[in-house]
Amino acid sequence: MVEKGKISSGQFALILYSLMGYDGLLLIPKIAGEAAGRDLWLSPVWSHLAGIAFVLAMLQLGRMFPGETSIAYSKRALGKLPGKAAGLIIVFYTAYLTSVILRIYSDFISSVFLENTPSLVTAGGIMFLVAYTVRGGVEVLGRLAQLFLPVTIVVFALLSILTIPEWNVSNALPIMGNGPVPSLKGAIVPFTWFSGYLLLGLYFPLLSNQRKAAFFVFAAWFGEMITLAASGLVSVFLFGEYAGTLNYPFIEVVRYIGLGEFFQHIDALLLAVWLPGTFIELAAYFYAAVTGMAEWIGLKDYRALAFPLGFLALVVSFWGLSGAADFAHYLATSHVWFDFSLVVFGFILFLTAWIRSKLGALKPNRVPYADQDPAPVAATIVHHEEHAEHAHAESGSASHSHAGAVATSRDLCPSCGSASLINIEGCKTCSNCGHSQCYF
Repeated sequence: MVEKGKISSGQFALILYSLMGYDGLLLIPKIAGEAAGRDLWLSPVWSHLAGIAFVLAMLQLGRMFPGETSIAYSKRALGKLPGKAAGLIIVFYTAYLTSVILRIYSDFISSVFLENTPSLVTAGGIMFLVAYTVRGGVEVLGRLAQLFLPVTIVVFALLSILTIPEWNVSNALPIMGNGPVPSLKGAIVPFTWFSGYLLLGLYFPLLSNQRKAAFFVFAAWFGEMITLAASGLVSVFLFGEYAGTLNYPFIEVVRYIGLGEFFQHIDALLLAVWLPGTFIELAAYFYAAVTGMAEWIGLKDYRALAFPLGFLALVVSFWGLSGAADFAHYLATSHVWFDFSLVVFGFILFLTAWIRSKLGALKPNRVPYADQDPAPVAATIVHHEEHAEHAHAESGSASHSHAGAVATSRDLCPSCGSASLINIEGCKTCSNCGHSQCYF
């Protein structure tokens, strides 16, 4: 890996939540409403229930290769050349998603809040900040998510509650009046958004406690589902089946909020929710692109790629689709197939690794020490070294060479790069970062 920093599972859950929660907040009523009508709020529920399979597959890959990113284990799962190609696909996906999200971000700000400012100017400023953040490392990204995203979730809940006086619950009735098919059709596009969970393969090795990863990943999954369903339901309560005809329905929802004559037009509060969340989403994809590219080409310092790749993402975000209408059409057509193809790719990667491991052709790394904490690993290594020295003292010169071998045979760790690998009970274990590879 090219990153030495660590983040907690809770911080990673917030990052995962940002991948779908904030764009979906604005887009889900329109995207699902075209097919589902007043049942549009059910579409994210169906898509998330179907997406569980992909989430489980990505988590299992992380458990099979706990000390490796998807760039590294793709070569073990698929073979050297196909694995190298798979790594490039992952890098391209994260870089391209960065450009797409950057365009959505800048178009929204320019069309709703900065109407006289060119989108390119807005996008350039945002991309500079994102690249600067990525240069700070994954720990900076994790702390930003921990600092801002809980506040945005509380503000979103507050905005939804303040619209209650304007609700017309009958707009949502009858539920599934035309059967489940319309809402299932509306779930197709949100389901393809689960391609974002490919980032698990790049972030999983960076977690300080991988044992808790599954709980927090599913907490993010559940939070996304509730957020998107709530956004759709509130839009239906206010606009009925016409919610799907509005470009940004939740913006219109917020404009309904008013408490007397002194608390009106609080659109800026929605901006306070959406901007930090989408910034974290953008930085998460771009960080994956930068570190993934650095690992793919064998570059030790990924920070050197941050600004060049940022400029490339800015150019690609406006390449060939200068108009907002053309870009919206692309998002509803070609981009859906692109996301879906990456979901299929993720399943193929998982199934290949799983089948090869069952056939004995692939022996994934196993980390036998709890929570990936290097402290107990180091303690275990010290115990073994002391035991070897004690054996030397008792048995004399016959065991001297064996004890010396235990104490000094340290290879380079493939995870952290330090000369800290030592053989313990058939496993090569790093006393610095806890990485372990077993051969039995």
